[in-house]
Amino acid sequence: MTAVTLRPATVADAPLLADLGARTFTETFEAICSPQDLAAFLQATYGEALQRAELADPSRPGLVLELEGVPVGFAQLRLGHREPCVGGARPAELQRIYLLRSAQGGGRGAALMAACLDLARAWGADVLWLGVWEHNDKALAFYGRCGFREAGDHIFQIGQQVDRDLILVKDLA
Repeated sequence: MTAVTLRPATVADAPLLADLGARTFTETFEAICSPQDLAAFLQATYGEALQRAELADPSRPGLVLELEGVPVGFAQLRLGHREPCVGGARPAELQRIYLLRSAQGGGRGAALMAACLDLARAWGADVLWLGVWEHNDKALAFYGRCGFREAGDHIFQIGQQVDRDLILVKDLA
């Protein structure tokens, strides 16, 4: 059986999260984005300096999932951020939850989600929410199994490409 480890991300993990973020996002979206739009988005969203700044912010903790000591996924939350359709007095956003395609299955995503739910509850969050591309059927099915429901939508832009993300919520109280 493969050893799965979940650990808090630290500022020293900024290069790792920059790499994993870019790799997982590319695996999922390279077929629907122009190379120029994808490259610009990856640099703006997963640059190492940005990851370092986000990890230094106590309201944006991250988690790293490792298989046999090799990082293959991560998650990042953001306390206090919301979309207009998100209720609750103390929301937390699941800003990122990514696993490399080769690491998917075997309950690893569920383990990462459970750790995110525990972290959000430990903060006192009463709702966890996320945005997901409306055509990402695999992710939508996963979030449905985790108890998320649709609450609204927003625009998600990758360079010049404009997509619609569904806003999904899960009550934690």
